Amino acid sequence: MNEREKGAAEWYRKGTEAMGHQNWQYCVECFTNATRLAPENLLYRQARIGCLRKSYGDNGSGARMAGVRLVAVKGKIKKARMSKDWKALEAAAEEGLSVNPWDAQLFFELGTATEEQENMDVARYALERAVEIDRNNAEYNRRLGYFLFERRDYKPARACFERVYKIEPTDGEARSMMGRIDAATVLDRKGLEEAESTRDAMVEQKEEPVNAYEADRRARRGTPTAQAPGESAEADLIHAIRKDPDNLGLYLKLADFYKAQRQFGKASDQLEKAIERAPNNGEIRELQLEIAVAQLREDAAVAERRAQANPDKERLAEKARELTQLVLSKEIELLTLGVELNPTDLRKKFELAKRYASRHVKEFSKAIPLLQQASANPNIKLDATVLLGECFAREGRNDLARRQLEKAIESLNFQDHPNAFRSSHYLLGRLYQAAGNADKAEEHYGEVLAVDYEYRDVLKRMESLGDTSNDDE
Repeated sequence: MNEREKGAAEWYRKGTEAMGHQNWQYCVECFTNATRLAPENLLYRQARIGCLRKSYGDNGSGARMAGVRLVAVKGKIKKARMSKDWKALEAAAEEGLSVNPWDAQLFFELGTATEEQENMDVARYALERAVEIDRNNAEYNRRLGYFLFERRDYKPARACFERVYKIEPTDGEARSMMGRIDAATVLDRKGLEEAESTRDAMVEQKEEPVNAYEADRRARRGTPTAQAPGESAEADLIHAIRKDPDNLGLYLKLADFYKAQRQFGKASDQLEKAIERAPNNGEIRELQLEIAVAQLREDAAVAERRAQANPDKERLAEKARELTQLVLSKEIELLTLGVELNPTDLRKKFELAKRYASRHVKEFSKAIPLLQQASANPNIKLDATVLLGECFAREGRNDLARRQLEKAIESLNFQDHPNAFRSSHYLLGRLYQAAGNADKAEEHYGEVLAVDYEYRDVLKRMESLGDTSNDDE
């Protein structure tokens, strides 16, 4: 045990002693210190959350005016997510949980941050808590479902996608994942049965003696030790493919295995073999593009880190920008295919529209019809309506833009939708200012200033309205 682990264990001991006296604030302090020293230790985090809840009298909502106090924290979360600073995201999520240890979004952010840092025990705990608190959140269920699927925990993974499909009946991705999980479950069961049968046979076989010289010779040559069935999922699947080379499900299963290991080249190779046997299978083509996007995202993240570490090297910054643009292009290709394969999947249409409307693409005319369709999904209707208003404004259709944004703000509040709240009122302010309606512009700019005094150039625009009003008079 190193010094950090010893220090963490000592803080944990102090915390458990304080629990006996119900000194919850001191318990939280102790377990927080233990977690900082040993962030991979799930027990310390669980103890911290438990004592935080006790400190709030198990009221289910945390500190007084928790929503207001979390505004700044959620700003940190947004910034950390945009920059993919996973340590900062983890810290912000933990800070927020200190205010409200029942907040599903904060657990989700913690799960995302720790998964990205490969702290898998904590990631699973946090994602499961997010789903437990907000069981009908499709995004939380989807992320947990993929997490569990990659770890071959099929039963709870399928339950997650079942909930997603129940929440969003048009979600073709959830339906597809349930099928893949069912196939994987059968393959694993079959592999286990074959492994048990083989092991039983091996017990009856006499092991061939190998003398010391031969063992040393094999070791020097690097001769691999044969793995018994059931000891290696990769070896079992390769063996199964040799026995049944026309079984597409085996190639997909092996590709999923490699993807979970971040061996994207090997995953792509398996999907290429599957495509050779089923050249018109759109779902396999979709999986190929998913692998390509995953590889590009990883490459882009590495390039971004290198560019940040060497701010004086423009070449690295340019490489990072090129890869970011390439990721976006490949995402559009993937989502376009996904929409073609599942035209009723409104969430994919929304994601495709977001890419078209991004500052790197700016193809608003392509985004608009997708957003009009996506707004039929009640779970994304608000976000789709706000983005639709922005796209109309970018196209110069200001009346249509105002109509969409006015419709959106009827359901918007800052606590639940901080980004949409600010952007909608800000854009409405600009639209009314451009139309010469200073009173309405001032009203919407004021809504922004009330929650974020430094948002974009809203203060400067608000001040400029005084001149406009004097001119009107």
